[in-house]
Amino acid sequence: MKFRIIIIILCCFLGSKRINAQKQPNFIIIFTDDQGYEDLSCFGSNKLKTPNIDKMADEGVKLTSFYVASSVCSPSRAALLTGRMPKRVGIPRVLFPKKNEKGLPTEEITIAELLKEKNYATALVGKWHLGHDKKYSPLNQGFDSYFGIPYSNNMSIASGIDISPNIVLNDGYTLEKMHSDMQLVDASGNKDAKKSLKNKPPLMRGNEIVEYPTNQTTLTERYTNEAVSFINKNKEKPFFLYVAHSFPHVPIFVGDKFKGSSGTTPFYDAVQEIDWSVGEVFKALKENGLDENTIVIFTSDNGPNSHGSAKPLKGRKFDTYEGGQRVPAIFWAPNKVKAGVVSDEIVSSLDIFPTIAKYAGISMPKDRVFDGYNLSKYLEGKSKKSPRKEMYFYGSNSTKIDGVRLSDWKYLIEGYRKASWRKLTEEDTKIKLFNLKEDKSESKNVIDLNAKQAKKLLKKMQRFDAELEKDILTK
Repeated sequence: MKFRIIIIILCCFLGSKRINAQKQPNFIIIFTDDQGYEDLSCFGSNKLKTPNIDKMADEGVKLTSFYVASSVCSPSRAALLTGRMPKRVGIPRVLFPKKNEKGLPTEEITIAELLKEKNYATALVGKWHLGHDKKYSPLNQGFDSYFGIPYSNNMSIASGIDISPNIVLNDGYTLEKMHSDMQLVDASGNKDAKKSLKNKPPLMRGNEIVEYPTNQTTLTERYTNEAVSFINKNKEKPFFLYVAHSFPHVPIFVGDKFKGSSGTTPFYDAVQEIDWSVGEVFKALKENGLDENTIVIFTSDNGPNSHGSAKPLKGRKFDTYEGGQRVPAIFWAPNKVKAGVVSDEIVSSLDIFPTIAKYAGISMPKDRVFDGYNLSKYLEGKSKKSPRKEMYFYGSNSTKIDGVRLSDWKYLIEGYRKASWRKLTEEDTKIKLFNLKEDKSESKNVIDLNAKQAKKLLKKMQRFDAELEKDILTK
């Protein structure tokens, strides 16, 4: 009798432990590469169909004034994972596969590291782009596992990365030729030879290269299989899954099943394949009974490059006009947010870190400055206004502040990145003030009619940058 009572008590205890574990929400961030504001059917495109992402928007909150912290890859990713401005974390520019390249400082706290406080399983599937050296590896930044490419898909291999004994070599490569590529990347000069290494990133698992060059045609499918496998393996414990797709960044590769699927261009075929991938992730959540207890966030790292569209916004990747940093975003959280809400309040990728911390029941670290806000009350409809009132803009690959948005007003110094292929007009070189409520396309510079407002924003911008500089100097 006594033994039976002990067994019953033990079962109740284990059952309560499982219930408590299940109450801890799962988090998934799906981060695409160079996808513009209009590059989803739910954001206005008629060039493709994205039914799975559209369903996310119908069931969640569609964020139409969502900003990433930079108009280029590495800085945007650093800010997403840390909740801190790129300049503050020392990643103001794009990183490259070169010798002695830096990475995300290990003293920074990523979302993955934060969630380790509650024993979350964590995985990165896809593009890292925050340093290829082992000390900057995702495995040293809070992730239990990593499968993906270390840089953009148009880049090359880097030296100093371990090679798996079971490596798959494609396109007639040998280990000798692979090592030769590594040496060529490190060598000075010979730019023409280095160009031959473009579009040949290595595929990594953990800290080892498992395939070279990466077969990019099957990359989205393999990322998807990896993500689904992670969900299946971790259905009994809370998890954080960061799916950082390599596309639709150029060069564009599309799986055989999706070639020509959009009836328009390979760019939109690639986005439709990503939509399929999103559908597979949601299917895995439902099959494992996790869909009611998982928060999913979908967005892009910056605006579109040579393909895609940021319409009706002005500018694109590299720019501080709206099209460079204002991207499509959806927050999906059953039982937490009202379905079908469309929000035009200012929010940012910087806000994801503190919002996840709130939902996970973890206190924000007190030893550093964060640039994000907890959005939970706003997303749940308990507050009509976003806690974020402003967004600051820094030039791409630069520590120079270029603008600020405060409420409906945006003050901008340059807007376009200076480039040999772009001719700037006299109007482009002027300091600008826009009323985004009336002029989302930034087509009318109203600074002459609103000098007082412009002065207010300039002071706010200068004050923020001075405080940020002070924070950096006191580290």
